[in-house]
Amino acid sequence: MITVRRYRSYFWPAVLILIGVFALLVNSGVISTDRLSLLFDLWPVILIVIGLELLVRRAAPGRPGDVAAVLIVLLAAGGAIAYVALAPNPSTSGKLDSHAALGHLDNAALEIDAGAATITVTGTSSLGGDLYHATIDYSGPKPSVSLDRSNGNLTITQGNTGFGVFQTRHFTLDLQINSTIPWRISANGGASTETFKLASLPLKSLDLNTGASREDITLGPPSGVVPITINGGALTVNLHRPPGTGASVNVSGGAVSLTFDGHQSHGIGEVQEGSGSSADTYRVEVSGGACTVTMDSTAPTD
Repeated sequence: MITVRRYRSYFWPAVLILIGVFALLVNSGVISTDRLSLLFDLWPVILIVIGLELLVRRAAPGRPGDVAAVLIVLLAAGGAIAYVALAPNPSTSGKLDSHAALGHLDNAALEIDAGAATITVTGTSSLGGDLYHATIDYSGPKPSVSLDRSNGNLTITQGNTGFGVFQTRHFTLDLQINSTIPWRISANGGASTETFKLASLPLKSLDLNTGASREDITLGPPSGVVPITINGGALTVNLHRPPGTGASVNVSGGAVSLTFDGHQSHGIGEVQEGSGSSADTYRVEVSGGACTVTMDSTAPTD
């Protein structure tokens, strides 16, 4: 007679025990209720634990498999408790103000690295002797603002504490940069709204890498060929340059739309407008899934 051994997962009983443990820790004041949102970061662990359970039971049927499955579930539960108790709380909000003197720098580079963000960068000559003024409202880990005086690199970042899929964190940056020197600017982010007010700034290059984002970019007169590169998923990009400024725009990806000085082009794959043949010009490359791009000549002139 063949005995069929029925498989019983220890995962869901462990989930019930884990819920009871967290309820006990919250009621006793060991863990505050606002930290329970960190549990959402651990959703991939559910898939990992179930997969490991299936693997060990097939590789070692019987009691050895049961023991291994119990150990896997216990380790995952212990890790979940430790993560919720010790990880930085993404619901924590704060404000950061930062500035630094211009010193002897004759050029600078800005790099912004954040997830979902609202970013405003303004070039201005009203900072006096400062290179920049930054104000950041945030939740989650505290952002970092650093300046390398050896090369003029200004870096603004906010680290990630977990998988971050369901985190309700925010990052709002209001940055003023000194427009008396030339800048190279790059930004990496997720779902972002970004505004660049650079009409008075001598821009050397602009490189943006985002997810689903909306970009509004006001440019001043270019000096030489100034590359602007924007990569992402679903992109809405509005560029404004002074009247008479040379420019070329190439848009590639899935469904793309380009309005260049009132002339509209639509396509699948790639569209381009402008000549950009003058010595001083903007060369714009936009690549994404669905892209809507506008280039006009409405930027203010000095």
